[in-house]
Amino acid sequence: MSEKLTLGVVGDVTAFHREPESGYAFVGSYLQELDIVFAQNERLYTTSEDIIPAVGWTEVTRPENVAGLKLGNYDVISCASNHSGDLGPDILMETIAALRDNGFAVIGAGANIAEARKPAFVDRGDTRVGFLAYCSLLRPNYEAGPQRPGAAPMRAHTHYQQVDYQPGTKPKILTFPVAEDLSAMVADIRAAKEQCDVLAVSFHWGVHLVKGVLPDYEHAVARAAIDAGADVIIGHGPHVIKAIEFYNGKPIFHSLGNFCFDLPSKLIEEARARNKEFDDLIGSHQEINEPTEYDEWYHPYSVSPDQVLSLIGQVEIVDKRVGRVSFRPVVINKRAQPVVQKPDDPGFTQVLDYLTEVTQSQGISTSYTIEGDEVVCR
Repeated sequence: MSEKLTLGVVGDVTAFHREPESGYAFVGSYLQELDIVFAQNERLYTTSEDIIPAVGWTEVTRPENVAGLKLGNYDVISCASNHSGDLGPDILMETIAALRDNGFAVIGAGANIAEARKPAFVDRGDTRVGFLAYCSLLRPNYEAGPQRPGAAPMRAHTHYQQVDYQPGTKPKILTFPVAEDLSAMVADIRAAKEQCDVLAVSFHWGVHLVKGVLPDYEHAVARAAIDAGADVIIGHGPHVIKAIEFYNGKPIFHSLGNFCFDLPSKLIEEARARNKEFDDLIGSHQEINEPTEYDEWYHPYSVSPDQVLSLIGQVEIVDKRVGRVSFRPVVINKRAQPVVQKPDDPGFTQVLDYLTEVTQSQGISTSYTIEGDEVVCR
């Protein structure tokens, strides 16, 4: 008899500032049905008071709120985030400890580079699934070092190429993986794959809040990872969903978007007043200027409406190999709660149409077909 299990993957999650368990009111029961679930952590947890981050904005709340994440049925959580170093190494380690104390395997960050690059493994029956995580969106010194806490890096160089002979014209933007990081990642993947049947590799990467666009380095890194032995690529970071692609039969989720986190307008406005960089960032993406019902729970949903579209990626593992790839469309409601959509819900079509559009815009040939309550990717 063949052995089959389902790996579920979602994007950015946090423990809510208040009512932490409320985030899973509409998705918790569905996530409980999945055999293994992965998520990306987007918040720091600390008992410290009166924290003012060195950067414009960081995600922070109380460690006791982490318990609410258990309703997501998460087995593995990545801390390889652009926010990992916002409050310094001690609070990063406090965050990792809070997650581990609640039973989650933490990957992508740690007390040093060896720990940050260490894989996690989950066994289900006779099948072992491995996980690694990296971040491409790191500020200087956010990467882990031999004796410095931080995230596992997979950075990229940016080159602006003049394509018109006239000075001052718009350049072509080219990005390339940092060779040192790429080599280390490939070595990690080869070593981890020797210890598991299926390997999922997570990347916090991309261009945030820009519809569809995939930078060059994403393709190069994803392909190098799969060539080295990765079976599933899990992308997140842009806060909007982006294309699902296949390379050598292996799925690449370029961005799973937001999934389950709140961010009240009061905190955003305080940060904008404190830091011009952050104020300019929010202002540059502001599409809605009037107050909305989202403001109290998650202000950025009222900045860019695309952020309410999300999905739960599903990868079937049959006899220790990747099989059917699908997703369940999700829409974030006005209390920042993800809600799984059924085929007759308007949100189902909204997510599917948006994903189809951004996939085609990048010249990616993936097709999306509705089968029952799911969308199958081929």
